[in-house]
Amino acid sequence: MIHTGVTPVYVDFGAIRIQAYLTRTAGLRGHRAASDSLARATTPGVIEDVVGHLAEVNDEAGEADGVVSVRFTPVPGMDVEARVRRLQDLVFAHLRQALPGAEFHSVWGQGEYYLNVYDKQIHPKTEAGDVRYDLPATAEFPLAVPCAMCHTDPAATWEMVTGKRQRLCPDCSMRNVPRRRVAGDERSPEGRLTESLPVTHAAPEDFAALAALGRAESGRNHLATVSIDGNAFGEFFKALAKEGSEDPRMRDWKRSISQSLSAATREALTEATVNLPLTDSLDQVVVVPHVVGGDDVLVSLPADQAWAFTLAFLHEFGQGVHAATADILEVLNRRRTARSEGEPPLEAPTASAGIVFAHSGYPLNLLAESAGKRLTEAKRAVRGKAASVQWLDITADGTEAPEHRPPLLLSTLRTPGGEPTAQAKALSALACVPASHRARLAEAVRSDGEITAAVIAHRVGHLATVRPFLSPFDQHNAPPPTGIGLGAALNIARWWPCA
Repeated sequence: MIHTGVTPVYVDFGAIRIQAYLTRTAGLRGHRAASDSLARATTPGVIEDVVGHLAEVNDEAGEADGVVSVRFTPVPGMDVEARVRRLQDLVFAHLRQALPGAEFHSVWGQGEYYLNVYDKQIHPKTEAGDVRYDLPATAEFPLAVPCAMCHTDPAATWEMVTGKRQRLCPDCSMRNVPRRRVAGDERSPEGRLTESLPVTHAAPEDFAALAALGRAESGRNHLATVSIDGNAFGEFFKALAKEGSEDPRMRDWKRSISQSLSAATREALTEATVNLPLTDSLDQVVVVPHVVGGDDVLVSLPADQAWAFTLAFLHEFGQGVHAATADILEVLNRRRTARSEGEPPLEAPTASAGIVFAHSGYPLNLLAESAGKRLTEAKRAVRGKAASVQWLDITADGTEAPEHRPPLLLSTLRTPGGEPTAQAKALSALACVPASHRARLAEAVRSDGEITAAVIAHRVGHLATVRPFLSPFDQHNAPPPTGIGLGAALNIARWWPCA
């Protein structure tokens, strides 16, 4: 295609199934190294060196680990497709060297603003599979020895792994790096978080040590995996892309909004981590981020810190997004009203979360997959219209959540100012009931129902604590005062802080 215009061409690159790729090895060391390598490989300064004079980093796209966006403005007579292919060749080669086992794709479009191009060209092409892929090399010999670390790709080298000589594939060889390199690199998700916190000590070496940071009463052997994603961002971006750009503010918003929302994600991660009681008491990083980018986050942390972290993140993220979009939404909604098309007013996007609790030895790849399912359930329940949380305790529930357990709204547990609601305070009181008594009540609910559990609670002196979660016995199908059933409340209380 020979180009005759002057509008920019945007070329996007992304890692496919990034969470599955990062978690393909069993130990935290390998996850850290892969996450670090991904972040370093996609750093703007590194990408600038890779593309040279052919393009520049697209600062309209915001920041996201594993995502690269570049742009160039063609000159009359330029073969745009040839330039795009050359850029793809260069960036794919760079990414493949850094991340031998990852899968990548690339898609491009052309227009005045990246937001419009993404909405009208890049996103539709991606959804339709109209992209260029770059996949890892397959094994040439069917009898190749499998990698001792990931058991996925064929081994290509011998290396020392924690004092033992093992056969590794190229990707696991990349992951087999000293912990200090990852912890000290502020370009990695964990390095950036560590740099942003006023603490002395970095996160522990492995998952068992991370779990051991929890409170003594937690058993210090369980972790939580938290997956977070934004709600209704597609609707918001589509509405913004739809508007004309005659207004100078609209042009600025279209250029900068992705950056603002990426910043809201990183700031929410920092605030949610620094405000954990454990962060302050240990003077240490107690949250290990695996993926941080755009509105997408995946972290591990001690199980008894997960509820506090998740609720704080969702609140802080909501506040940050509201601040970044308030002026935009005012203009968009004024225009929607003027058109008299019956369109409902747009609201600031929020985020939802999925939390999975499990023993520290449970495979992270399975936890990440399960947390993703819980996240989907949380988003589906509110249709992307409110911040929500769904959870699963594998130790108590098994690998599938009980049926008819609705996700929780953030507004049920936190006030608009971020303070605990009456429901949250009731959960804190329930968490103070001895664990053995709560386990007995949970078993009673499962086997005989709430009435039997209430009788037991009365007998042992905890009826007042349990009552907020009991449905009124004289009102058919009436919800409990808190809106949270006793079975769900007891499950939450297992990892909820006592206060």
